[in-house]
Amino acid sequence: MAWVIGIGFIILAMVWFAMEVATYEDKGKGFRSFFKTFKTSFIFIVALFVIGGVIYYGFIH
Repeated sequence: MAWVIGIGFIILAMVWFAMEVATYEDKGKGFRSFFKTFKTSFIFIVALFVIGGVIYYGFIH
């Protein structure tokens, strides 16, 4: 059960970080610009978390 909570926190952290990046990159052009930037940053952040997970389980764990 603890792994479900961990996955939930990781997803929450990824969404929060993507929203922070999208807010920084938005430049006040409205919701369409925000969500486009959010989608792009979320894809990038998911890739970073996947790489981090592979490194963790491959070398450290």
